Amino acid sequence: MSSHNKMPLRIVLAKVGLDGHDRGIKVVARGLRDHGCHVIYSGLWKKVDEVVQTVADEDADYLGISILSGAHNTLAPRIMHQLDEEGLEHVGVIFGGIIPAEDIPKLSEIGVVQVFGPGTTLDSIAEFLDTNGTRTSELPSWESLTNRDRSTLSRWISAISRGQELEQIVEFLDQNTTKAQVVAVTGSGGVGKSTLVGKLIEEIRSDGSQVAVLACDPQSTVTGGALLGDRVRMPAVPDDQGRFIRSLAAPSGQQALAPHLENLSKLLGHFGFEYVVIETVGSGQGDTAVRDLADRLVLMVQPQTGDEMQWEKAGLLEIADIVVVHKGDLPGADAVVQQLDDLLNLTAAKQVPVLKASAANGEGISELWKVLREFPNSAGS
Repeated sequence: MSSHNKMPLRIVLAKVGLDGHDRGIKVVARGLRDHGCHVIYSGLWKKVDEVVQTVADEDADYLGISILSGAHNTLAPRIMHQLDEEGLEHVGVIFGGIIPAEDIPKLSEIGVVQVFGPGTTLDSIAEFLDTNGTRTSELPSWESLTNRDRSTLSRWISAISRGQELEQIVEFLDQNTTKAQVVAVTGSGGVGKSTLVGKLIEEIRSDGSQVAVLACDPQSTVTGGALLGDRVRMPAVPDDQGRFIRSLAAPSGQQALAPHLENLSKLLGHFGFEYVVIETVGSGQGDTAVRDLADRLVLMVQPQTGDEMQWEKAGLLEIADIVVVHKGDLPGADAVVQQLDDLLNLTAAKQVPVLKASAANGEGISELWKVLREFPNSAGS
């Protein structure tokens, strides 16, 4: 599993119901990341339908449920039933936590593939996964792609991401006339990209447009593993077919981007999404490759992270279409807005909007969407 020649297993880890203890599942998430898995952590207090939707969209091999509340006999049948209803019976379901030994056979009978109790080591979990390997289903038929069958979308994303039949898929997508507008959201780590994207999704959906998010997180250079946690900050609405979120690992040296993002954006446009939001890994001043993928590039900065000389340096700032000073409720935000506005709009050349926003209090999100909606559609314009 740690070999870069193997496709890493994709594992969704979730806490379902009212169980608010997350220390154990976070330890498991980091351990599996270090073992070479791509781990999608979905967060606390999740509903069953939210978790099943995450499994579907992420094309997961396994779903790991951590439970300490004693509700396993109630939740497990619901999870297994809903996975079957969604055509996800191939996904391996694992339970961990405080589960009495006498209940384990009941869980096995309904299809749970393994139960790990208190004291289970990370090595034993990793050994189980190594032994059982991938469980994802086969690549769908070409008819599903031609007919825009949404239930197969996540499988096609996986195929493109690993380069499977890529030449044939790209040839098909290049013939498609339905194009999505691609919005890239970039900036340094900790600036709040995922949180702002989550709020932006709501604005786009309230306006009636369909939106898909490709959220990039870093991949380990040592094991090939990744902890994909961006979707924790993005709202899940299982009944809403007009939104889609997929977590992607970005290898080192790829300028904060996952592979094949251009073709993934074309695929999502083919499936009817009017907007594709690419969230990059926390990027530095020289990570500018995302410009070539986007119709509109949003650069996020925050107060108290630099001075005017930092803004003068070449890099992301000079290719931005829109600059958002996030965490606008912090001291110094207005000064940063003024500094950047003066710097970017001194001449009569292309004007760059500089907005102040705060996902914490909702400030500036609707203004950002208004600017994006009205922005010229052609890249680099």
